[in-house]
Amino acid sequence: MLIRLVCISLGVCGVIGATAVAQTSPSTTGSTHPATATRPSISRADKINLNTAPVSELVKLPHLSVRGVTAITEARAKSKFKDWNDFVARRVVPRFVRSELKELVTF
Repeated sequence: MLIRLVCISLGVCGVIGATAVAQTSPSTTGSTHPATATRPSISRADKINLNTAPVSELVKLPHLSVRGVTAITEARAKSKFKDWNDFVARRVVPRFVRSELKELVTF
């Protein structure tokens, strides 16, 4: 279990690190301003399935930290989320994060 947690955490950190490095690379347009490190946005039409999404997709969700992504992957490993009410009942992520995720996820 500990090895699995470490592996998931390293995977999430790797995805976040690669995204940050790619976004802060120097521009060839001559601009002296560094690129800002922002997360890719998710449109409401492209809902992410919390039961099947890889870590690289979960990281794109707003206000979701490495701890939140790890909590989701561990909770779904025990049993898949049935619906939104099941996700909320398990208290996988804080309330303010749940309100941001509600329209962006599916099960």
